[in-house]
Amino acid sequence: MFFLATAIVFTACKKDDKTPVLDITATVNPAWVKAPAPDTHYILVQDLADVVLADFEWTEVVYAISDLPAPLYTLQLLFTEVDSTGSHWGETVDLFTTSEKMISLTYGTLNKNILGEIGSDFSADTVVTVGFRLKANVNANDVSSYVDAFSEIVSVTVTPYTSGGVDYPSLYVPGGYQGWSPGTAPQVFDFNGDGIYTGYVYFPEGSLEFKFTNQPDWDGTNYGAGATEFALDIEPTAGNLMVPEAGGYQLEINTNDLTWNYGDGVQNWGVIGQWLDWASDIDMIYYPELQELSVTVENIPAAADQRFKFRANDDWAVNLGANDPDDGFLVQGGADIPIPDGGTITMTLKFTTPEPSYSWRAE
Repeated sequence: MFFLATAIVFTACKKDDKTPVLDITATVNPAWVKAPAPDTHYILVQDLADVVLADFEWTEVVYAISDLPAPLYTLQLLFTEVDSTGSHWGETVDLFTTSEKMISLTYGTLNKNILGEIGSDFSADTVVTVGFRLKANVNANDVSSYVDAFSEIVSVTVTPYTSGGVDYPSLYVPGGYQGWSPGTAPQVFDFNGDGIYTGYVYFPEGSLEFKFTNQPDWDGTNYGAGATEFALDIEPTAGNLMVPEAGGYQLEINTNDLTWNYGDGVQNWGVIGQWLDWASDIDMIYYPELQELSVTVENIPAAADQRFKFRANDDWAVNLGANDPDDGFLVQGGADIPIPDGGTITMTLKFTTPEPSYSWRAE
């Protein structure tokens, strides 16, 4: 009996010894296809918090064993530290984990993670050296099962902003289109401090009346209809303002002379691009809770130089392209905006910054 038990134990041990072992030295690490150029200096701007700052693309990690689980990739942010041995990479923060081979990083995400390391008490000219690195692993449920594979580190410098940022004066635009609730209404902004507020608001069919308020309730100054078409009245009994038809409008209110207007009239926005032969638009949807227009376009054909722009009313009279140099802002007649070579892309347009701003991301 003793000899049989010994034989069983011995057989089990021999079976474990035959389990394949991952030789990390035979691994082909992921390599950058697209990443910030080394020694780039980014100046972060809170107005562009939702705008894409940099795109990262990479090659697939390749292991020397077949039939492994699908790899996961983690974009890491590294910080420098100095000790008795000199300056070297120290603290590491994981930004995103994905099974894809592309990630878009926004101004706001990078700023938030930098502040999480250095804190928000710093001078306006603080420059931080950080690195970006890609970590690959083949097991989503047990990351310790296999040794991580890493890309090269790309080192850049960054000037972050405090969490306060610029707080532009604003007015609320409650109306029938959103239940006459000032606290949840879109806003128009005074970007220049001159008492003139501007912003984009979309009015659906059948809900064209509204007012302006200076508080997220009805207890402050409310701006209603005056004696003439574009005059304002701050009396509580003043009537409602109205746009002529359903659609989006660039509203402007001048609190100095109590006037308002809606610019060139209705502006319904769409995206147009190379894959559409620059001939037809895809309509964007306005999301009042985010105060932005957005559209997701699927099956964009693969091409190395796919580009797009935003335009109003299916016409080139009002078209917005990238500023020069491209900084996340848009200008009338600006440059075509480059996107990856095909796939599914979500494009976003905002009028809550001093100049219209945009972002896009690959799904």
